[in-house]
Amino acid sequence: WWGSRIMQKLSREFLEQCPVERGFRIRGLEMTRIEVFVDAAFAFALTMLAISFDEIPGNFQEMMAALKRTPAFIAAAAWLVWIWWNHNSWSRRFGLEDAWTAVLSTALLIVVMVYVYPLRVLAEGAFSWMTNGWLPSSFRLQDFDELRGMFVFLGISFAALCGVFFALYGYAGRQADNLLLDDRERFMVNTTRATWATSALIGILAAVLAQLFPDHWVPFSGFTYMLLGVFPPLFEWLRHRAWSRREGIT
Repeated sequence: WWGSRIMQKLSREFLEQCPVERGFRIRGLEMTRIEVFVDAAFAFALTMLAISFDEIPGNFQEMMAALKRTPAFIAAAAWLVWIWWNHNSWSRRFGLEDAWTAVLSTALLIVVMVYVYPLRVLAEGAFSWMTNGWLPSSFRLQDFDELRGMFVFLGISFAALCGVFFALYGYAGRQADNLLLDDRERFMVNTTRATWATSALIGILAAVLAQLFPDHWVPFSGFTYMLLGVFPPLFEWLRHRAWSRREGIT
């Protein structure tokens, strides 16, 4: 079974028909069964995040109290959609449908399903903390050690998530000959893989800081994730600049 699912080399004729997006040929225009399964699982995870009521609000005040949980839902849902979009982008670029693709995609889903509920909990907690309780949180922590544990769990889970994408791009890179990746595409694969490694380190850093910070500083370890808007894009920009210089030389 395993051997029957090994990637077969693409033909030049097929490659010439593939559209190009941002310098990368889109080899996976048609959805694979793996991708359909992943999409369905992400839809289920999003449903788990959906706003829910213990009971239907009986008056305006109860309805407003329930709706105050909306910002946390939006933040967690946006994070989840970002994860889905990255897997969708990987699938469109490579169109792989073999045993290792199934294994790694399943690993991604396992991490997401474990990650999704604590993500909502911490989003509610963050909004409650930043608004001094005006936005509510239904999850209660007994002490700072429990809060520290939540942030450590979030950081490790995020690092694991990035690790799966690191492995996905690593596998695609090993299939470069079968996929007929050109030099620029191979460079982009390596760049994206390194970017995911950088992102994983940020998650680990957030977990370490949560352990090291004094009690009242523990919530600030969450701001470590703001580095995702700085270092990965900066690394990609430097890599693409290096490629442009290389093209100019050659």
